[in-house]
This record gives sequence, C-alpha cells and structure tokens, in this order.
Amino acid sequence: MRSKRVIVQNEHGIHARVALRVLEKSKDCDSNVTLCKGCAKANGCSVLEMLMLGAEKGSEVELVVSGGDEEKCMAIISDIFADGSGI
Repeated sequence: MRSKRVIVQNEHGIHARVALRVLEKSKDCDSNVTLCKGCAKANGCSVLEMLMLGAEKGSEVELVVSGGDEEKCMAIISDIFADGSGI
C-alpha cells in the first residue's frame, strides 16, 4: 500500500469532470484507489463518493493505492492533481 498527500489545484475543486477522469484512470489500474479528506473516504471508482468529499481548491487529499501496480497507478492519479486536473 502506498499513500501520498496531494493538493487540489483545480479552480473548482474535485467536480464531476475531475472525478470522472480519476475514475477512468483508476479503472486502467490493477490497484484499488481511495481518496481521503479528513475522515471522509471515497473510492476512486465512484464519482459520487469523490464529489461528496467536498474537496475545494487548496484542499489536501490523501491518495491511497493498494494492489499490483501501486507505483504506476499512484503516478497516474497524482499527476491528475498536480496539473490542475488538466481540465
């Protein structure tokens, strides 16, 4: 299991398009992806759960990845947040 703290860079926080991008990339991984904000957790394959985190711009989110391709998956998902979600 790997974890990494990232800062939400997107102006509108984690919104539907960002969550969908995370979901699409998570499905390409053999690992499970979880996003945590405070005590709240969201499955990387659930747009609704990610939206319910209420992660606004500047929020700190912990990415937790566990499975067969943790390193690759962590890099892919954290890049989404590093570049302002690319949206």
